[in-house]
Formats: sequence, structure tokens, C-alpha cells
Amino acid sequence: MLFKPILSLTLVAASLINAAVIVPNVHKRGGEASGKFVHITGTYYVCIYIATFDLYMCASVSSYCHRKDGDNDKGFAGKYGTLGSKCDTPKALIDATFDFLKEQASDADFVIYTGDSVRHDRDIFERRRDEEVKATQDLMVKYFTSTFSKVIPVLGNNDVETHNNIKAYDDQYPEFMSTWAPFSLNLGEDFIRGGYYIQELAPNLRTINTNTMAFLKKNELLYDDCDVPGPGRNQLDWLRKSLEDTRASKSKAYILLLGSYSDVILAHFSGHFNYDQLTAVLQNKLDGTYTRVAALGEEEVPMTAKELEIYQVVGVLFNAPSIVPQQNPAVRIYSYDTEGTRYPYGTILDWDQYYANLEEANQSGTLKFKLEYTASKLYNVDHFDASGLQSVFEAISLDENVRQKYTAFRAVNVDKAEEM
Repeated sequence: MLFKPILSLTLVAASLINAAVIVPNVHKRGGEASGKFVHITGTYYVCIYIATFDLYMCASVSSYCHRKDGDNDKGFAGKYGTLGSKCDTPKALIDATFDFLKEQASDADFVIYTGDSVRHDRDIFERRRDEEVKATQDLMVKYFTSTFSKVIPVLGNNDVETHNNIKAYDDQYPEFMSTWAPFSLNLGEDFIRGGYYIQELAPNLRTINTNTMAFLKKNELLYDDCDVPGPGRNQLDWLRKSLEDTRASKSKAYILLLGSYSDVILAHFSGHFNYDQLTAVLQNKLDGTYTRVAALGEEEVPMTAKELEIYQVVGVLFNAPSIVPQQNPAVRIYSYDTEGTRYPYGTILDWDQYYANLEEANQSGTLKFKLEYTASKLYNVDHFDASGLQSVFEAISLDENVRQKYTAFRAVNVDKAEEM
């Protein structure tokens, strides 16, 4: 299912440079050395969650798992969260997630965190306060620094004091600089102006981190027409210049802006939507125009056989599933090329998607993360640049078995996936 031509934006990106900051750890995958990084998104920590320890103390789902009152027929709050509800993430789930990451990925070269640390402001009887927002941000920094050596965060629309709303030169930007100080980030004038920054990361690798709230229609303080001068246009100009510099230095990048930069863009990483979803930027081979396609599940065949002939994938977009229990909680670990012989340095080689069965955990009282799938085995692809994703979309579009598995994994639907 193709969409109209777009101007796409990124939450996190990385581009190649010639500066050395950290040396990637040597990881082995299939006998070859590779780099390793983690993608975490959507923690939505809630400090007032009340779990079901006994029938008289538990909170109801209808009260967002904050209070005992409400319609208890809709269910009670589970210890590790309530699957498929509007309840956010309790401390027990955050603790279990980072315990798993310490065992499985504490040696990662870096971590991409695509934001949304703070709970949704849904409960009219338990409104989110500015002090809670700040305290939650501080707490998440402690979780990350106690587990990983290098963390690259971006702002989510639930990280700011008022949901969705932040403006240019907002007073919150200096506050984030203080909160994120333990990450040793390069937060300068660009961050103070609009919440975006460039971070040198590893030999030949850096991140370009944008603030997409500048382009959010719900942002009443900042959203404007990017075709005219203003904060949104300024950020696009900054991002465009960053890519021009990358191209001039004959480097590569993890980012998405326009199809016309596909020669320097390796990949794009995003969160927020909670789903495990693949999206691609396409170029029409006949007229050179750009569009996009998203794999939305088995009801929607992403591309017909004819479209696969006409369109070529030129941009790769990875949206990782979240920790918040809208679906089963999940975290992702990528491997990337660090040799630059078969593929350009930084090319995504594979990823392992891990999940926790929330209902099983609430019943047993113990939460364990398990391997859900390995991308290379699922799609029979050994690298995930534009050409690799072309093969992935062909498999999802033309192979019903692959499409059914993708659909189940997209929603972290463990039970359905195990039936296949």
C-alpha cells in the first residue's frame, strides 16, 4: 500500500565521520566481527501504579491502574503491567527490563533511546505534575547509566512538561542539558534553540538527533509551515546541512530526510508508535519521484508485484516496539558492520527482537525476556540497507507465510506467532 510523496523526519540517526570517540567492542556474529547497539523506546514509567497483590489493594484498569475505584469488571492491574490497556509501565517492569539488558547487552557499543520516559497524562484525578516529569527523567538516566556506557537520547512528546508542547528556546532545553549531563552529550546552541544535536559516537560514526515535535500538529507552541522561515524550517535547514557535510566527506549515515540523500543514508530509527514496523522510502524508476510504503500487516499487502517492479527502495526505516504494555514489552539489539569490506561501515547486518510474555509473567510472578525472532532468519537477508529491505518487502508482499509472521511480530503477539 503506497503513500503519497512525503518529507520524512527522523528521531535518531547516525552518520559517518573521521573522529574517534569510543572504540566498538568486538562482537562475533556468524564468525564475523561486528558492532552491537541497543534500541529502547517508550518506557512510560508511572510512579503511582498499584499492582494486584491482593483483591482489596489492587487498582482497576479503568482507573489507569492508579486507584482501586472504577469498573473492576475490566480487570485489575498486574504486577508487571496490564496488557492492551491504557495503564502505563510499573517499576517492576522497568526493573526486569534493565536486569535483562545488564545480562544480555551491557557490552553494547551504544544505546539509542527514542524517548517517552514519562507516563501519559490520562487520569484526570491524578494529573501529571512538572515535578513528576523531572523526577522520572532523572530516574531513567540512573537506569541507563547503571547499565550502559554510551546513551544517545532524544525527546519524546511525553517527556515535556505539557504533553506534545515545547517551543523554540524553551526553558526546558537547558533543564534537559542538566538532566542528561551523565551521558556526556554534545548539547550546544542547536539544542538550546530547538532540542536537536549532533553527537560523535565511535570511529567513523556519529548521531544526528532531531526534535520532531517541531513538526507535530498537536504542538500548539511550535508547529508551523516548514515552507516559510521559522523553528521547523530552521531545523530542516540544519539537518540538510548536516547531510550535505556527510556527502562532502564521502561518508554514510543512519538518518532519513529526503530520498535525494539516499546515497549517504544507511538507516533511520524511530519509536513512539509502539509497533514493530518496517517502512521504506521508494523511488519511482520511471520518473524519479519519491513515496513511502509501510508494512501494516497481513490485511495490507505492502506492494503488488507490479509496484515491486516500478519502485526501488532507497531509504530504510525501523520502528521498534516499546516497553509500555500496550503490546508485550520488547527491546531490540542490532548488529552493524565495523569492517567496511563487504558493506559500508555502519550497515545494519541483523537484529534480535526480544519480548516478555506479560500475562505469563503476571501469573508466575517472574518476568523473563525471550528471543522473539532474528531478522536475518525471518527474512533470509544478511544485511538491511536499501537493497536488503527491497528483498524484505518482496518477501512480506509475495510470501503469505512471511507476511503472517510479520503481522504477529509487528504487534508482539506471542501467542499467534507460536501457533505458526
